[in-house]
Amino acid sequence: MEICEKLVVLGAGGFGREIAFVLSEVNKKSGLYHMLGFVDNDISLQGKMIDGYPVLGDDSWLLNYSSKINVVIGIGNPKIRKQAVDKFRIKDNIVYPNIIADNVKYSSSTTIGMGCIICLSAVLTVNISLGDFVLVMSNSVIGHDSFLDDFTTIYPSVTISGNVSVGRYSEVGVGAKIIQRKSIGQNSVVGAGAVVIENIPDNCIVAGVPAKPIKIKEIHNVS
Repeated sequence: MEICEKLVVLGAGGFGREIAFVLSEVNKKSGLYHMLGFVDNDISLQGKMIDGYPVLGDDSWLLNYSSKINVVIGIGNPKIRKQAVDKFRIKDNIVYPNIIADNVKYSSSTTIGMGCIICLSAVLTVNISLGDFVLVMSNSVIGHDSFLDDFTTIYPSVTISGNVSVGRYSEVGVGAKIIQRKSIGQNSVVGAGAVVIENIPDNCIVAGVPAKPIKIKEIHNVS
């Protein structure tokens, strides 16, 4: 993948600011990126400085930018993250780098797609596969031979055992645990603190210990 120095974070909210912090830590050792600032559609943020970085403009700023540039999508919600990717798909000057915090532990047998973000103190053991635009937040542990499909979001302090699969657009809430050899379907949500001991189907929200279905999600066309 071609990497250029200049970088913007799409989204100046809480998670976008966390990414800026991760990038500052990465740059202390590598000096790889020059963060220009944030791109955000919130009118009230335009022209402001946030944590030392300017809000450069809204999506039109990026759509009109013609030089090569790295873009990191600072959006936790999988569907909105996918919409952002689709919006800028026409721009061949955009590069989506993988941002991996300096203290993340992962083996050489781990494969990572593009546009993934792995936050501080996460651990990925062996033979793990991440699709594109996967988000693994701080202090989460992913066990051997697990697969996280495109646009999945793993929130902080999640524990995923070995041979687990998490489907596209699904979210695993803060502190949740998934035992070995279980699967989470597409477009599903595991609630915070839940313990998953059974397979979870598509379009399902589960919560509790052990995790039980509490709602069927609406299905939106995000293929």
